[in-house]
Parts: sequence; C-alpha cells; structure tokens
Amino acid sequence: MGRYMVLWKANPAAWPTDPKEGLAALEAATGGGDALLLSGAISELGWFSAQEGYAMFEAGSKEAVLGMVQGFFPYYTQDILEIVPWESGKNAILASARQGSPR
Repeated sequence: MGRYMVLWKANPAAWPTDPKEGLAALEAATGGGDALLLSGAISELGWFSAQEGYAMFEAGSKEAVLGMVQGFFPYYTQDILEIVPWESGKNAILASARQGSPR
C-alpha cells in the first residue's frame, strides 16, 4: 500500500452562485469527506482555509486515489502526491548519487 497526500482546493469558477445551491454543494462535499473518513479510505482530513485543505490516503495506486476523489470535481481540484517513506527515499537517492560520483 502506498501513502498519498491529496491537496484540494475549491474551484471558484464551478462553485454555485446561488446560496442554496452553494450550501448543498458544501454539504455534499463535507458529507463525502465524512464518508471517506468513516470507510477508512483516508486517515486524516484537514483544512488550511475555508477553501482548501488536505487528505491522507493509503491505497494500492495513485489511480485508486484518483477514483476516490473524482466525485468532488468540478467543485474542488486535487493534486495527488505519492509519499515515499524516508528510509526508502534516502536509500534510493544515496544509491543514485553514489553511482554517479567518481571513486
């Protein structure tokens, strides 16, 4: 299983201008976030502001995460970032650097 951070942001161009429709979209989005938390698909969900935040996923692939967040589009856009664990990343970077450095 991989770990992924999703940075999400409200898309003002798609957001309804009618207050009742805006409230309905917000209720649907927060309900979707609650459902993902309850299902265990995400381990953490937080806000940076009223328009943007993050979610932490554990999934088999980036494509799986994409499938889980597609329902929030077009009201929200998402950047899906795969997280490489410290030790794995450190070892890969050092091995690569060692191959390219003169001995």
